Order: sequence, then C-alpha cells, then structure tokens
Amino acid sequence: MALGRHSDFNRLWFGQTASNFGDKISLLALPTLAVVVLDGGAMEVGVLGALRFLPFLLLAPIAGLVADRFSRRTIMIVADLGRFLALGTLPLAFALDSVTMVHLFIVAGVTGCLTTFFEVSYQSWLPKLIGTENLIEGNTKLQISRSVAEAVGAGAGGALIQLLGAARAITADAFTFLISFVALMFIRQRDVRERAEGRKASAKTELKEGMRTLFGNPVLRGLFTANVVVNLGAAMGDALLIVYAYKVLGLSPGQVGIAFAVMSVFVIVGAVLSETVSKHLSVGRLLVITSVVLGIGYILVPTGGAIGGFIGLIVVQAVIGFVSPMFDIHVLSLVQGVTPNDQMGRVSGTALSAVYGALSLGYFLGGALGEGIGLTGALAVAGAVAIIGGLTLLGGPVAKIKEMPKGEPGEGPDADGPSPGLVKAEETGEAPKVNA
Repeated sequence: MALGRHSDFNRLWFGQTASNFGDKISLLALPTLAVVVLDGGAMEVGVLGALRFLPFLLLAPIAGLVADRFSRRTIMIVADLGRFLALGTLPLAFALDSVTMVHLFIVAGVTGCLTTFFEVSYQSWLPKLIGTENLIEGNTKLQISRSVAEAVGAGAGGALIQLLGAARAITADAFTFLISFVALMFIRQRDVRERAEGRKASAKTELKEGMRTLFGNPVLRGLFTANVVVNLGAAMGDALLIVYAYKVLGLSPGQVGIAFAVMSVFVIVGAVLSETVSKHLSVGRLLVITSVVLGIGYILVPTGGAIGGFIGLIVVQAVIGFVSPMFDIHVLSLVQGVTPNDQMGRVSGTALSAVYGALSLGYFLGGALGEGIGLTGALAVAGAVAIIGGLTLLGGPVAKIKEMPKGEPGEGPDADGPSPGLVKAEETGEAPKVNA
C-alpha cells in the first residue's frame, strides 16, 4: 500500500492506535470509579457519558475555526498533553484519598473538550499529510485501529480494572495520550496555517464562510444530509437492539455479548475490505448501498430474531457491522477530498456537531418510539430513516462519483457547482467520475 512507507502517517497511526485503546479503558474506568469508589448512581454515570459527547455538539464549530487559523498539528499536541495531565490527576487524587465526584466530572469535561479539538484538527490535517489520493487507505487504517480497540479494548480495560483498580487503570489511559503526544512530536511534516496578507476577517465571518462552503457545495451538502440522517436512524436502532435482545428474544447477557462481539469483528472486516469494495462498486454507489443495507439490517432484527433467535440476531449484527465502516470511511474521505483545505476545520467542525446532535437525538427518539409503538415498529422506523438518508444521495452528484478525487485537497466540486474534475453525464454518456 502507498502509505506503508509514509513514516509521518505511520507515526500518527501508531499514536492514534494507542490512544484508541486508552479511550476504551477510561470509558469503563471512569463510571467504575464513580460507582464503586464514590458510590455514584445512574445519574452520575449519565452525566459522565454526556460530558464525553456534549463538547462535540457545542464546541466542534469553534474547534473548526481554531483548526483553520492555527497549526493543526500543534493543536493535536496540546490536546494530547492536556488529556494526559487531566487524567493523571485522578490516580494522584486517589492515592491522596481526595478524589471526588466533582473532580471526576471536571476531568471528563476537560478531556471531552480537548478530544473535540483533537478530532477536528486531525480530520482537517490528514488530507495535507497524506494527499487526497491516499485518503481511503489512511482512513481505513485508522478505522481498523478504532474497530480493533472497540472489539477488544473494553475487555482488556475490564481486566486491567480488575487487576489494578479503576484509578490505576486510568493511569494507563493517560499514558496512551502521552504516546500519541510523542508520536506527533516526531512527525517531520509541519502544518503552518498561512493566512492571506491583510486578511482580518472576524470569527463570525469565517464561520459563515465555512457554512457557505458546506451547504453551497452540492457534494458536501449531499454528504452532510445523508450522514446526519443515516446516523439518526442508526442511533435509533442501536438504542433498541439491546432491549429487543433481552426483552423479546430472552437472551442472556453472555449471548448478547457474543452477538455484539461478532458485530465488532465484522466492523473490522468491513473496514479492511472497504477500499476493495469501492473499486468494484464506485464510491457513490457504495455510499448508497451500504446505507440502505444498514437500514434493512435494523428492519430485519425482529425477523432474524424470530426465525433464528440468537443465531438470527448474530447474522443481522454481522451485516450491520460489515457495512457501517464502509459508509463512514468513504463519507469522511470524500469530505476531506473535496473541501478546500483552508476551510476543512470549519466544515468538519460543523458536520461533527450536527452528527453528534443526530446521535443524541436518535438515542432519545429510539427509546421514545420503543415505548410508544413497540420495539418491532420502532426498529422498522429506525431502519427506514437510515434508508431514506442513503436515498437522499440519489438526488445529487454524490451517487455518480466513481472514485476519490486526486491532487490537492479541495480540488473537487466548488461551492458553485461541479469542478472540471467531474465529467458531466450528458457530455459523455457515462456517470460523472472525479478527476477521471
């Protein structure tokens, strides 16, 4: 692969792999510390969970503005160092017998805010670091790291907590951010934000500029709409799956764990095969097909469960796991490939805020529908929402894109319509192809 000898990317990948595993440790260790050590309950655990995701909803556009004004690599370095120091205060406070719930909330909030700035900066810097022609490969490798961490990180974190205790396990998480910090320090390529001479645009003006790019570019607008709607449907479905498995299928926690483990394995398989599948289907068709199949998967949960019970649920989970990373990888890669790099932070930040808002709303709507119309009907609605999200792509240029754009980031469609890199169907008799 083209990135096999790209030392800077490999350093980034190594650091991200380490911190992904660390995230899974703290995902379990922080609530464990709250419940076991501080005698917290459902409310405290809920607040900790909210503090992980609310910063994306509230701060991502601001993080995008900062990423477009300053060096993205520097922002990532500061975020890693900050997360290391914030998490490091917990085992120290535990050793001094002074850890409190407020301290836990502050650490969760600080790490959530710093993660928001890191993620927006990383997504904005990657196209410059590796080039648009390598985006699918780069995002695939990073997605594989996240998927492997998802599959085995929680189990490893549980074992670490059992062995060392929650507070000491958090120390391990803190050091994963230190590893990522060191990896970033050794990346040779620098990311200097060059601002036009005499340019003194206000933050408000620059945020509006990013919004105009996102919603004025037909490709970006189509990807944004589909991604938000598909994630809304997927969150609704995810909120219902576990309840359905326990209350309708009557499965044991062990069986549910196996079903979700199988899904995690197929997430890895889907990520590995993502680039190969896109070459056979085209990027546009892959996005439509994977979102539709994802929606069908949620609709078929009751059918699969009724026919095969435990086995049926496993099959459906495998299908959902297989297509999800393919959709995510290609949406992100295409956004990075067609967005002007000097606006990548603002576009990415606005999109992330909306996606996390859709996820939050989806979980709420899924639960409300499950109570209101029943689990089977609610799963059907969730699947239909995801399908509709994918079908929205058919009304725009995204479904006709054959392959990723090449060249400098942002050389895809511009805000006024298709760029020369998109060959019009009426002129060639074929579907448009990026930089064909």
